Amino acid sequence: MLRGFHKSLPLLLLFSLSSFAQTPRETNLGVSLSVEAEKGLGRFFSLTGEEELRLRDNSIGFDRSVTSLGIDYAFFNRKVKIGVYYALLYLYNNDHIFESRHRYYFNLSYKETLGPLILSWRGRLQGTSRNENRGEYRINPKYRMKNKLEAAYLIWGSPWKPYLSCDFSTDLNDPVRGSELTRLRLQGGTSWRLNRTTYLDFFLRCDEYLVGDDPRVLSLGATYKVKF
Repeated sequence: MLRGFHKSLPLLLLFSLSSFAQTPRETNLGVSLSVEAEKGLGRFFSLTGEEELRLRDNSIGFDRSVTSLGIDYAFFNRKVKIGVYYALLYLYNNDHIFESRHRYYFNLSYKETLGPLILSWRGRLQGTSRNENRGEYRINPKYRMKNKLEAAYLIWGSPWKPYLSCDFSTDLNDPVRGSELTRLRLQGGTSWRLNRTTYLDFFLRCDEYLVGDDPRVLSLGATYKVKF
């Protein structure tokens, strides 16, 4: 299923980079910091919670906090995973007002290991309900489909695992534009294994918005992960 993925991923990333270079947009800097905990529930199920804080405008402006909780079910030797999640967002919206939003999503992912190379795909169907008392929205709730491709390299005998990923976001219920690609997210980083259950993830992320006038965002990020 993913044996041709390692050949097509560089082409997708080159296409994404050329899109970034050709689009005359303002660029903001940001920071993403998060803590993630995963608890195994038997052989096939796991529970995951995450708290994320994002800063923008050269790392001094609050962008959002995201609190999420979900449950996953893994099968086919843990190559395939399905999950259901809920997230509470608290953010500074385009009307310069603080607003809470409710997000719910369904994940389907597949992972293939080819020696030291780990290839994965994740599809996500996502819905977000926004507060009409805190802003005016043409679409509410807003539905979106995301597809994420990732390649990671396991360095034998080393705690480091570098990776590169590309995430494509498509709006599903826009009455004017229809279904179209709205954002590309390119991310590169490395995971650092501290011990058998604890990890640190460092990354550089670029969010490129293909519709509207939102600036692209370049973010440095770090995630602390623990598994029980």
